[in-house]
Amino acid sequence: MSRNGSFVVPATIVMILVLCVTPAHAYTDPGTGALIWQMLLAASVGVMFYARRMVSWVRGLMNRRPAAGAVGPLSARAEGESPEAGR
Repeated sequence: MSRNGSFVVPATIVMILVLCVTPAHAYTDPGTGALIWQMLLAASVGVMFYARRMVSWVRGLMNRRPAAGAVGPLSARAEGESPEAGR
C-alpha cells in the first residue's frame, strides 16, 4: 500500500461520519462548557511551563564548560581522584 493510499480509508470514514449526522437530543449546561475551557487552559499553561523548563535544561547542558585540564568526563577517576574534588 502506498503512502497516499493510507490516507484514503480514514478520509472516507470521516466523510461518512460527517454526512450521516443525526440529532443527539442532548443537553450540556454552561458549567460543563466552562469546565472544558478551564481544563484546556490549565493543560496549555502546564505544557508551556514544562516546555520552558525543558528548554532551559537543554540550554544548561549546552552551556556547560569542561573543567580546566580535563580531557574527558572520566579524567578525574582515571587519575584516582574523586569527581567531587574538583568542584
